[in-house]
Amino acid sequence: MLLVNDEVDECIVPIENSIRGTVLESLDILVEENELNIIDEVILDIQHCLLSNKKYEKEDIRQIYSHPQALGQCKKYIDNNIKNCDLIEVESTAKGAEIVKNKENSGCIANKICAEYYGLEIIEENIQDRNNNQTRFIVLSKKTSNKKSNSKISLLFSTANSPGALYKILGLFNIFDVNLSKIESRPAQTELGEYWFWVDLEGNMEDEKIKSLLDIIKNRCSFFRILGMY
Repeated sequence: MLLVNDEVDECIVPIENSIRGTVLESLDILVEENELNIIDEVILDIQHCLLSNKKYEKEDIRQIYSHPQALGQCKKYIDNNIKNCDLIEVESTAKGAEIVKNKENSGCIANKICAEYYGLEIIEENIQDRNNNQTRFIVLSKKTSNKKSNSKISLLFSTANSPGALYKILGLFNIFDVNLSKIESRPAQTELGEYWFWVDLEGNMEDEKIKSLLDIIKNRCSFFRILGMY
């Protein structure tokens, strides 16, 4: 990753989609690279297109290249319109467009910008399964953001594998009257039954109530890390 190797100062990655949920690859990066911090977020409307290097009929397309999230967001369209084709996952929608530029009887799922950049034909526009398709992106940096205007904090923690352990942590947010906008579990990749928990809470570290809450949670967790304040 360019940011980990100090080749760039910041990078932006997708973290959550309104159709397909959390982008697990991005979450895994945050779990594995503990020097990275979330410093901002951007929510964008996502409109996918079916692209190819020629104006093929849809039945002539034999492979479709794209990121797994994009393929999932267009699953109904693919099932209903392009039968008997191979779905090939690549690291990004742009990579799919790059491959298809020089590949016959192939298509990719990407946006209009990719069509312009790689000189591809638009077979069909707006093929996502839902028109209100949105993706939340996070901006990552090795630096932290301490702006007084920050209103969200992301946490990563794990608890003891015992009855009521998670309930006791989540109950603290109710006691301190702090709203949660997201909670996500992810296998800790250590042993079966061990999980990380990602929580987004509304608040700012300038608030003494938030500081007290986080101190208590930290002391009651087997692992605790602030992913970012933004």
